[in-house]
Amino acid sequence: MTQTLEAVITDEDVDHLVDSEDLWAVIVWNDDVNTFAHVIKALVEILNHSRSRAEQLTDRIHNSGKAVVAVRPKDEAAAIVRRFHDRLIQATMEH
Repeated sequence: MTQTLEAVITDEDVDHLVDSEDLWAVIVWNDDVNTFAHVIKALVEILNHSRSRAEQLTDRIHNSGKAVVAVRPKDEAAAIVRRFHDRLIQATMEH
């Protein structure tokens, strides 16, 4: 399914956002312990992803070994990583 954004974000807007915010990627890693259902539920509850998006990300995590599940300011990214760790899901953040 293809989705279209109603508002077009210009390159200048993206550059300004990246320059003005200290954004970090939250990465969830594959493991042999957690079930798909557990990871999907965590993505929905922690990040408010739709079930469909959570399923796509979980599949990517499984097949690629990891996936960027969010990009947030540093403090928010750190809090998200802690919430995944609370559920025993491996997560890190990268700048």
